[in-house]
Amino acid sequence: MKTIQDVLKEKGYSRYRLSKESGVPWATLSDICYGKTSMEKCNAGTISKLAKVLDMPMEEVILLKAEPEFTNGIPQEKNYLETDLPPSIQKAIDDFIKGEEENVLHLDCLWGELYGAINASQWDNSITLEQADYLRKKYLFGEEEERDD
Repeated sequence: MKTIQDVLKEKGYSRYRLSKESGVPWATLSDICYGKTSMEKCNAGTISKLAKVLDMPMEEVILLKAEPEFTNGIPQEKNYLETDLPPSIQKAIDDFIKGEEENVLHLDCLWGELYGAINASQWDNSITLEQADYLRKKYLFGEEEERDD
């Protein structure tokens, strides 16, 4: 059974790009990809938008499934919260990590830029509240045990 992630990989799309080009909110698309919302429960408008961008018949889009390793829409690992991030957040994370590694004097500025990028992306629905909270906790509020690097 084909998953939406398989199709995205084949087409060279990220979820972020699919969201932007289709007009389907990123949070909705995230729920679909992780099995919180099945394609069968999506309205025709959402399916139509996805089908158009993916260049697939609506009937095939409806049959797409979430990744099989997710149960009840909740993955065991939280690293999925860092996939397909908007470029502004990814750059801010990369700059912040590099600043920490190099022990730069302007780390507080990099911290502020990352905080702002997370907030702006949450407010424009580029990321979910769950992602924003996860990123803030992991990078900004020193909970090192969650960091995977």
